Amino acid sequence: MPSPKYHIYLEYDGEIAKSGMRFNLSAEELDRTFLTPFKVGKPFWFLGKLLEPEKVRKTVIFWSYEDGGALVLPNREMVAGHKDKKFVMEKICAGKVKGVTVCTEKFLARTETG
Repeated sequence: MPSPKYHIYLEYDGEIAKSGMRFNLSAEELDRTFLTPFKVGKPFWFLGKLLEPEKVRKTVIFWSYEDGGALVLPNREMVAGHKDKKFVMEKICAGKVKGVTVCTEKFLARTETG
């Protein structure tokens, strides 16, 4: 059985340029690069930008066995690279993307997810 690939979606204090999605993290990388610093309130790197945890408005963590670049929306558009990240997340959170499981609550308390 392959290891799951974790993916993170963040909305950052109204700054679209700092919001986005990271794909294909291992469990260890998810913990080391995001969860550990985020939970203790330390800055963390996300998409090449140093972010402050208190400015994160929304977090969604999800996983798949398939590479993030191969995930497809119900309308057959690709998840990765889609222009409307909020639309993508609505479909993922509603269970409309095959092979994807939202697991935010497994890693973060409700108040941390936004």
